[in-house]
Amino acid sequence: MTDGFERETKITVQELPAALEAVLFAHGDPISCERLCEITQMPKEAVEETLERMMKDYETNPWGGLLIRKADDAYVMCTKPSMKPVLERLYAPRTRPPMSQATYETLAVIAYNQPVTRAQIEAVRGVSSDSIVSRLIERGLVEECGTLEAPGRPALFRTTQQFLLEFGISSVSEMPAMELMMYKTIRDLQDSLETAAGNKDDRQISIETWMDDQKGEEANES
Repeated sequence: MTDGFERETKITVQELPAALEAVLFAHGDPISCERLCEITQMPKEAVEETLERMMKDYETNPWGGLLIRKADDAYVMCTKPSMKPVLERLYAPRTRPPMSQATYETLAVIAYNQPVTRAQIEAVRGVSSDSIVSRLIERGLVEECGTLEAPGRPALFRTTQQFLLEFGISSVSEMPAMELMMYKTIRDLQDSLETAAGNKDDRQISIETWMDDQKGEEANES
């Protein structure tokens, strides 16, 4: 009876794209390649090749509003960034407020130093970041990933698959170099936020300032 069931559910290579599309659509969240192989009963190479082809097809389809994205070794079906204005109108009552300068800085510290403790985050920023870390966890961009082998066993934090999806990368290894990220993204972001707010919190140092200080210290040591 089991053999009969397996024969009935086994799919062909030609049916694989449709099967993967159906699974990704129905699942909603990122699903590992290993799990997709189990579901489709197809070898990993065939699944990965099919998904790569599908990703290109979705991306180049001018009439479609969906994409297939890869995050680490997982895949997910999501909407195209260009559809954001439409979706914002759909979910307007539940739209989350934009992240602040301090939140982006804290996220950058975690992303470029993960896994990292709260104390290490605060050492970079110079101010308490407890509430910001909590908000990043609530937004699904950061998660706990164990504890540090040190007195008090402080929690360690890292970015999530949701972070990769929202920032359009497949792995943290694809993030731009630290200096490029600061000078082209964080600094511009800080300037625009300060202009919009009409003020600046002098108690808060930027990642850029911290890195400049570090370079100065290294130069003095040499």
